[in-house]
Amino acid sequence: MRHRFFILLATLLLTLTAAAQSGSAGKENSIDRFVNSESTHGQSKFTSVVERDPRTREVIRVVKVRELSRGIDIISCEERFEAESRTGRFTHKVEDGNRHTLLLNVEGEAQNRIYMLQYTADRAMKARDGKVTIVIKMNKNIKESDK
Repeated sequence: MRHRFFILLATLLLTLTAAAQSGSAGKENSIDRFVNSESTHGQSKFTSVVERDPRTREVIRVVKVRELSRGIDIISCEERFEAESRTGRFTHKVEDGNRHTLLLNVEGEAQNRIYMLQYTADRAMKARDGKVTIVIKMNKNIKESDK
């Protein structure tokens, strides 16, 4: 009898864990997945900072930065920005003919996300070094359990 109870309890815990992970993963998009999964490959530099409320230890803001050193990464990331552009306010600004800034602001009930891709390209439109910055700001009026 104890063995069955233990198996039932373990199955329930695994199901709840999987449901919680799938719920939080739904907030991510292809830009998040690109930054998170590709951050361990090649010449990338990845930085992640979490700001917490000192009293409650609740997350206030998360900032992730991935530096891109290959043109193929920049082009792949730019394609993701274009694909996600319909999910929020999107702008693509070009300064001096070679400095590109793509900005996507996605507002949600529990959090707001700002995605920014900055890179330079030469006259032949070959992308050089760049970086992706993701800022996730938690909305204060939403409880941690509702996220």
